[in-house]
Amino acid sequence: MATILDWLARQAVLFYIACGIGAVVYVFLASAAHRRLRAARFSLEREVTQRQERRAWVMVGLFVALGLLVFGISVLRPAEQVALTPEPTQLAAGITPVPTATATPAPTATPTLTAENTAVETPGAPSPTPTAGAVTETPTVAPTATPLPPLEPPNCPSPDVQITAPVAGSSVKGTVEVWGTAQINSFAYYKFEIQFQGANTPNFIAQFDRPVSSGILGYWTITGDYPVGGPHRFRLVVVDVYGNTTDCVIPVFISP
Repeated sequence: MATILDWLARQAVLFYIACGIGAVVYVFLASAAHRRLRAARFSLEREVTQRQERRAWVMVGLFVALGLLVFGISVLRPAEQVALTPEPTQLAAGITPVPTATATPAPTATPTLTAENTAVETPGAPSPTPTAGAVTETPTVAPTATPLPPLEPPNCPSPDVQITAPVAGSSVKGTVEVWGTAQINSFAYYKFEIQFQGANTPNFIAQFDRPVSSGILGYWTITGDYPVGGPHRFRLVVVDVYGNTTDCVIPVFISP
């Protein structure tokens, strides 16, 4: 039943056109029957013409009622979906924060001082003057932390196209539950894309045909073909019926 109602809501414009055309046609037929009724001279002819006129007005009422029914479904169905969609309470399973590299302080080189004060006494010769030994330093190379690649900020300018989970900069793996909002005027569909680091074009992941407001947008399954590391650009692209797109792009890291 829910599938039928969703289909009716998506095809509402076609139903409006069909109901309008049907109502206009039967209004024309009812008007023609009314003119024939006024011109009729025999009782049998008048009776038949009256039945035709009543039948035409009944069909006009049915087309109008059908149009109102489709309008009510298209208006109330999205509101019911928003009311029943749970708010995200925590990040999806498989999402872990990116570890921060911590630089280890380098140990300080300690110089060693050796003194050789051994004197040899020779009769009749002056006593040697003790000399201080040379100072020897042993340099120690300090370990350096590997810097993380630069992380660009998320790019989600429209409040109607947002990704709330995973958060920007997260490390993801396995099956990721994507939360957010994808609901614009003249909505047609939305899709997930991933643009790997260093690539010029995004790769298609999945497409969805129903708008979502603050709920689960879908699931993203990360397979072994995805390159580990990042940052990669995860994209939510919402398309309207005219072909216009609105994007939300966040950086993510893929864990092994």
